[in-house]
Amino acid sequence: MSREEPTNRATTPATPPARSLAANTIYAVGGTGVFHLCQLGVVVLLTKFSTPELTGQYFFALAVATPVVLLLGLELRGALVSDVAGHFSVGAYLALRTRMAALAGALLLAVAAWRALTDPRPAAVVILAGVFAARVAWSLAEVGWSTFQRRERLDLLAAAYVLRGVAALLPFAILLPLFTQQAGQRTQRGANVVALAVALHALGFLLVYYLFDRPRVFDPRLWNLSWSPPALRRLAVQTLPLGLVALFINLCDSFPRWVFESGRVPDGPAQLGYFGALAYLTLVGNLIVIQASTAAANRLSLYYQRDLGAFLRLGVRLLMLALVIGAAVLVLALLYGRWILGVLYTADYARFETEFHIIVLAHCLALLTNVLGAAATQMRIFWIQVPIQLVTLAVTVVAAVLLIPGAHPVLGAAHTALIRAGTQFALYAGCAVLGVVVRERILKRQRANSHP
Repeated sequence: MSREEPTNRATTPATPPARSLAANTIYAVGGTGVFHLCQLGVVVLLTKFSTPELTGQYFFALAVATPVVLLLGLELRGALVSDVAGHFSVGAYLALRTRMAALAGALLLAVAAWRALTDPRPAAVVILAGVFAARVAWSLAEVGWSTFQRRERLDLLAAAYVLRGVAALLPFAILLPLFTQQAGQRTQRGANVVALAVALHALGFLLVYYLFDRPRVFDPRLWNLSWSPPALRRLAVQTLPLGLVALFINLCDSFPRWVFESGRVPDGPAQLGYFGALAYLTLVGNLIVIQASTAAANRLSLYYQRDLGAFLRLGVRLLMLALVIGAAVLVLALLYGRWILGVLYTADYARFETEFHIIVLAHCLALLTNVLGAAATQMRIFWIQVPIQLVTLAVTVVAAVLLIPGAHPVLGAAHTALIRAGTQFALYAGCAVLGVVVRERILKRQRANSHP
């Protein structure tokens, strides 16, 4: 371990890099597009070659793993991209993420061990553990991708996503069609095949991290990789609110899924399988908006520090992009929703066309919120996001408890998603306005707190 330097090379660029924002966005959208298409392929294969119960088990495992990983991840990726002043070395961010990922892995291992003692279905336990391992492997790599963003090498980020997409899809694409029966008699053999595919996709994520990501991130020629225990403690304190925000955001997704598994919903795992598959289709809009925000993150941070007018112009462009994409997705869902569900999944899923429309409407609001949240993070407004997400989570919990149990649980979950999206949008709009109005005060406080 070496001493942390107060500043480090390649962490405080004087001007935005010359690579065009359009080119970076194309790389980011292309790479993550391939990844999410592969993930959609996994969901499609699960719906066509397994039961809704198994699909529900997959989504439930994600709902358990993701909150833990996000809380302990401390949203270090966004914090590193926004750290244009070089408050901490890159090595400090990487070292803290490694330790937090190890802690998350230990906690999830304990959950998997408890499930193994209480669940008589070995395949269900393997699915849970495999999803846990894949989520931790993702967390290990993610903060390193911010170094690609800082260099505006979104081509490397795109490659990392593509490799993971292929690693996720291949086990399902090979094993499920070969060893299960489409719309036929599905036995324990089918559950075992799904469990094996989940385990192999987790192994693939780990291999991509060690063979592709790590050699390109841990490069002492580009970054100061030194760190010190005091630096890690200060960084953890500063980014804790981001971890809490990420936790609360995900709990808004996860808690309704827990309600399906609580025993209050008849045939809960199957109903969760239906809802999870419907909700996953909305990621197409998120893909473009989030990656456009990812490509613009470094510039948003620079502009907020140095040129408020440029910051506002870029923010408005991102909001307009989100609005156009949201409207297009909503029109597509209204016109062709039943057909899309029937073709991608099965006629069984097409029964939920009305629920799909409501979920897409919620998604449209979420796209605008994604831009506002990205802007707030690049302003380094961290702590104010905690009460915003607490309020959103409270509203979501109440809606889920009241609306999901009953005769139409998928419809209740769709309405819960819409209520959550409206609340979150209104609160983040206020947060973004506040960050602009009191910008000088925020920047002064950041300069005062940058070093002990």
